[in-house]
Amino acid sequence: MFHLKEEFNFYIITGNKDLFSTEPHKGIKSNEWNVSANGEQVFYFSDGHFSWKNLAALLKDTVYDCIYLNSFFSKRFTIYPLLLKKLKRIDKPIVIAPRGMLSSGALHLKSQKKNAFIGLAKLFSLYKNLIWHATSAQEEGEIKNIFGANQTIYKISNLTLPPVESPTDYSKQINEVRICCVARISKVKNIMFALEVLQTIKTGTIVFDLYGPPEEANYYKKCTEFASTLPNNITVSFKGDLQGNEVEQALKKYHLFFLPTLNENFGHAIVEAMLNGCIPLISDRTPWRNLQTQNIGWDIALNEKEKFTVAINEALQMNQPEFETTSKAVQQYALTHCMDVANIDAYKKLFS
Repeated sequence: MFHLKEEFNFYIITGNKDLFSTEPHKGIKSNEWNVSANGEQVFYFSDGHFSWKNLAALLKDTVYDCIYLNSFFSKRFTIYPLLLKKLKRIDKPIVIAPRGMLSSGALHLKSQKKNAFIGLAKLFSLYKNLIWHATSAQEEGEIKNIFGANQTIYKISNLTLPPVESPTDYSKQINEVRICCVARISKVKNIMFALEVLQTIKTGTIVFDLYGPPEEANYYKKCTEFASTLPNNITVSFKGDLQGNEVEQALKKYHLFFLPTLNENFGHAIVEAMLNGCIPLISDRTPWRNLQTQNIGWDIALNEKEKFTVAINEALQMNQPEFETTSKAVQQYALTHCMDVANIDAYKKLFS
């Protein structure tokens, strides 16, 4: 929205707390419009105030030209608006971004429930006559595979903001590496896989800090228990969630960003990590490919676990000049992408 604020007025309707959080965001007013730092109007629904009737009333009282749904399965902020459109309570165009939720990796988790919903949604034409926003050719293919080839799809990569301050501390000693991950502690993010890779590394000093809320209590427990069994040269800390304004400063402290995800349609956390100087060590299931050939990190197939071990050992052996050179190249690569004028123009066309 930062890149488009001079062209469009944005009204954002969302919940008043983060996923899995029990506390509302600080410094906001729930159930009324707030003005954000960049000028967008934001309406934060509290749990007690949200209902499809209140959502319908809010939309009726708001002047807008189209609706953008930033999820596929969200009950409140995707399914309810689609039902309102089905009931003719909404007569404006709807753009929907599935955000990777239609990938085979994502649909494999809780597959029966998700496939049953998709079947019913197709039966009742819930997703008919929508404009789709795909962030990659892969996601475009996923949409067509499920809903048919005649869908209206705009393929536009996501936009991200450059960091407020560029990293200046590139300190790096041989045989030590600081690694972070900013993601939900969940199966789709493949956190256990990351810990299993670290188990294979017996030398060097490794710090692995994970920032993000636990999605499933049992999976989180399994991860923390496994982390406690890792060799003494590895320190793993589950740091909990970060506020949005805390992420940038946190990322600047690390050499590597480790996310062997099952699927990312874009990977905002990956891009933000790169913008702040972290070298990505990721799976091959994101749009960020061929990193090794550009000397800006690693994207590795999940069935080649040993290559993740090799990558971390390579990172361990980096000295300060080597890390600084690679880190700056990573930053420039990400910065070039997030300021892509062609992408910005494509969004202007989509919303126009």
